[in-house]
Amino acid sequence: MIYVIHLLACGSAADKEVHSMKFQQVMAFFLTGAVALSMSTTALAADLPDNVDTTVSATQTADEQENNLYAKNDKDLTDAEFEQKYELPENSWFTPAVRYVIENNIMLPAGHINGKEYFPWFNPAENRCTVAEAIYNSAKLVDPELTASYAGMAIKEAPDYNQIYESDRPGMTFCFESGIMTGDSQHYLRPYDSISRQEFAVVLQRYITLLEKAGKITVSTDTSVNTAFTDASSIAPWAKDAVAFCQTNKLMNGDNHGAFNPKGQIKSVELAQVLYNLSQQIK
Repeated sequence: MIYVIHLLACGSAADKEVHSMKFQQVMAFFLTGAVALSMSTTALAADLPDNVDTTVSATQTADEQENNLYAKNDKDLTDAEFEQKYELPENSWFTPAVRYVIENNIMLPAGHINGKEYFPWFNPAENRCTVAEAIYNSAKLVDPELTASYAGMAIKEAPDYNQIYESDRPGMTFCFESGIMTGDSQHYLRPYDSISRQEFAVVLQRYITLLEKAGKITVSTDTSVNTAFTDASSIAPWAKDAVAFCQTNKLMNGDNHGAFNPKGQIKSVELAQVLYNLSQQIK
């Protein structure tokens, strides 16, 4: 541009006219190009590769963060990360209990959602084998010697013993031969039937009696401090003492309406919460 202006200043009139025309053409070219460049820049700004890259990068970061949850040890996760990993509701009341049973291998995640583990907090009920396995793992954590002396001979006499999967037999064997779970009046174990809350209270009382005899826990038998459940009349006679025992020792309570729901089925989170409550009292 400076070179063109210099020619205009030094040439003849004819030259100036020619150069003036050239100057106008050059200016027109630059101005047109500038507008075109400006339009191109504006058009590109609406679809910048940087925008796409940023989105992809953010997505990858989120994926990496999610994958990191599965790479980390559970004990290194925050409660929020733990809830995300195991599909628990945010700030749920049972998160500490679920953390306790999973981190100590007392209860394991029951399945997968899209290839990822989850804890079945929404499970409607646990079966007898699952309860037996959780109690067995709890006892091993308290003292491995508690579970070491049961050879598994007596349980083989149960009519439905062969229905128990091989992987479920250690827990069922321990609970049967220690007197924690004894089967029905016909000696059937019914390993994959659900278990009611009042049945579980009886099982829990027997387990705690075993721990007490081993000097692992001190329990209270003073039921006078208990508040009567609104549905106390629905509790079976054979379960009343066990329910009162569990309430006295702050292991099982009623719902927000003061009902025990004795015939309701024990849920995963309830089982986890009871074992967590028990762990707070172990010596």
